[in-house]
Amino acid sequence: MNELTTIQYAWIIYFAGSLGCTVAAWWMFLWAWRFVRYAAVVTVVTILFTPYAIDPKTMMMAPAIYTLVFEGISQGKAVIMPVIKLMVGIWLIGIILVAVFVALTRRQTYKNFQSNDPAPPVKGKSRRLEHHAGRRHENPVRRRGLNRDEHEAREALLRGELPRGEVLGGEIPMRALRD
Repeated sequence: MNELTTIQYAWIIYFAGSLGCTVAAWWMFLWAWRFVRYAAVVTVVTILFTPYAIDPKTMMMAPAIYTLVFEGISQGKAVIMPVIKLMVGIWLIGIILVAVFVALTRRQTYKNFQSNDPAPPVKGKSRRLEHHAGRRHENPVRRRGLNRDEHEAREALLRGELPRGEVLGGEIPMRALRD
């Protein structure tokens, strides 16, 4: 059986750390627009996972960021220009692919979602989507400080299911009308 060498252990540790940094970048940009989130992940992956041949004859590879830093410090700008060109090229290809992916998988526009339909069309009949009338968990209903009864009354009024005289003894609850 072949035992792992020190270099292989170093690569395993580097790969695990780089994967952790990629996941951390995803979590850090979870609040952002999808393109920004994916672009951040592509940037981190490009910086950490781009390989570069240290010795072209033996094809001994190392992460390009190490070559960029150590060769840049010791030998200057002229030596690291091929590494910079490689990393920028890979990053641009990744950003273009992300832009195409985001453009092809964009969701319905907000205007289409605000139509009179009670729920947007649901592709799959999953239990999770049925009990939310087509809304997904990541886009919860914002009640704006209303309790459940007030929210249901407001939604029924807006849909036109209840005449205005039947809500709370003929009065419209003030909190249900608040926006």
